[in-house]
Amino acid sequence: MAVRPIYRYNDVTSNATIKKEIGVGVQFVENGVFTSTITTASQTKNQLINYLLTNPGERFFDPGFGSGIRALLFEPNTDLEVLTDTLKEGIERYVQNIIVNNVLATSENNTVYLNINYSINNQADELNIALTTNL
Repeated sequence: MAVRPIYRYNDVTSNATIKKEIGVGVQFVENGVFTSTITTASQTKNQLINYLLTNPGERFFDPGFGSGIRALLFEPNTDLEVLTDTLKEGIERYVQNIIVNNVLATSENNTVYLNINYSINNQADELNIALTTNL
């Protein structure tokens, strides 16, 4: 009968803080290497950016995930009030740990500017994005 090996580890206790990665960011460090996120705030901001850049239907097992912002923007006569309401509802549904305080959309010269004010654990933050139809 085979004897099962006993695995042991040494517990390291010190005053040094060990940073543990909690997610993957949307920025690259090198070709094909994503930056790691360490704080909840940076992870939530990356989830927000991911939600905004994803179209509904791109995720196979969650077809409702995604803002669909590109489809709304490139239609003629985009109603910015509908855009802000749609974004606020979707962000609160799909992005964890976030409370959306305000979404403001303005347009100028084929560019739509989004300002999303949100809070995570009672810490306010904002995300500013400029989307243009000039390719």
